[in-house]
Amino acid sequence: MRATHIVPSIGGEVKGFPVLLRRHGDRRLLKDGGRNAEGRMSDGRVRWGLIAVACAVVTLFCFSCFRLVPLRSGGVRSHAYKGHAQERDTRVFVSAYPIVAGSRLDDCQTCHKGGMVTAGSRRTWKNPCDFCHLIPFPPRDSLEAPHLFKDTLNPYGLQYLAGGRSIRALRDMGGQDSDGDGFANDDEIHALTYPGAPDSRPGQARPPTRILEWKEIRNLPSHTQFMLVNTTQQEFDYYATYTGVRVVDLLAYAGVDVTTIDGVTAIAPDGYRRDFTREELTSLYPCGVYHSGLDRATLGKRGFVEYPPKGPPSLVDGKRIPTQQRLLIGYQRDGRNLTPVTLDPASGGIEGEGPYRVVVPPLPPGDVPDRGSKFSPSGFGDGYDYDPERDHNAGAMVRGVVALRVNPLPAGCEDFDYHNGGWTFVEKKQLVIYGCGVRP
Repeated sequence: MRATHIVPSIGGEVKGFPVLLRRHGDRRLLKDGGRNAEGRMSDGRVRWGLIAVACAVVTLFCFSCFRLVPLRSGGVRSHAYKGHAQERDTRVFVSAYPIVAGSRLDDCQTCHKGGMVTAGSRRTWKNPCDFCHLIPFPPRDSLEAPHLFKDTLNPYGLQYLAGGRSIRALRDMGGQDSDGDGFANDDEIHALTYPGAPDSRPGQARPPTRILEWKEIRNLPSHTQFMLVNTTQQEFDYYATYTGVRVVDLLAYAGVDVTTIDGVTAIAPDGYRRDFTREELTSLYPCGVYHSGLDRATLGKRGFVEYPPKGPPSLVDGKRIPTQQRLLIGYQRDGRNLTPVTLDPASGGIEGEGPYRVVVPPLPPGDVPDRGSKFSPSGFGDGYDYDPERDHNAGAMVRGVVALRVNPLPAGCEDFDYHNGGWTFVEKKQLVIYGCGVRP
């Protein structure tokens, strides 16, 4: 049963929305400001805070039963998401097909698939990234989550695996039709459509799409919230005031009736993706408790929290944060526009936050800061070392988001090519909204 919590007016609003609580890998609905468990949101999702660990596990063990042989130097370099760009299979693919380097096919989805997962009474679609991450962190009570990395491969990936995972294997497969959609693999790859997905074919219609400009987004009703950003591995957590547009308002502006969709997928220019359910989009998050005095200025070397110069005037240590908490597309932090993301050529990682970032409030017990996993155990014995049971919401806050895919995509439509040209949207401060119910 969906519980609702009527909140007092903040900025002239009175809203009745479900209140969310994430604990032990579940999301629970609360009444009375988030104090009494009333039910369970049954998507059974793994905590976002552990996803960085999951990425490392996936990278380390994917196809671990095979010996990895370095490719010759000087080949074509992959531009895939940094967690996988240096893997042998990624490099084999771009070496066999240089045309795909930097395109959307230079990505895990070429060989991996997503899947439906049932947890409790709710069926949820997981994109290929999230589907793989279910292996080290499976949802509770789900029979459909993958158990082996082979379970996450699409027909093209399975054929590549059976052929020996080599450039020769890819060339031998070129004239075949792995996904049975009537187009040879070579034809699909040169058309930059997915050879392992039967619903991706050359010549398909594109989904309904809106490209929002910076001025458009800034002219929409804004929302400001003070919150904790709880990191997983980093040395410091931090408090910040984020300003942006509620995701539900962005969707409404694009013509989307949120009651008819499954949710959205937020996409970064390097291919990093995160799914958010309809319930997460429309729910009011509980206001976390503020914890002051955990900085270096107060605790010396024991400090691990960074604080902004100013916060809400009624902010009190040990009391709930006095700003409404929602899922946002943020464009400002502490009164300044977010620094546009850039790609570090040395590490392959993203630097910066903007121009847009998904802003996800922490859910109890994640509203209590803790040290990063790389800095724990600290030996200080103060109770603030890394706690895997907490919601480390930083992992869900997609930086430099360039697109929101509204799920599900209309039947017969090809997915938007975000990976090829995503950095152009960062440069132009544009946000793409596409998919179910979008009004062009």
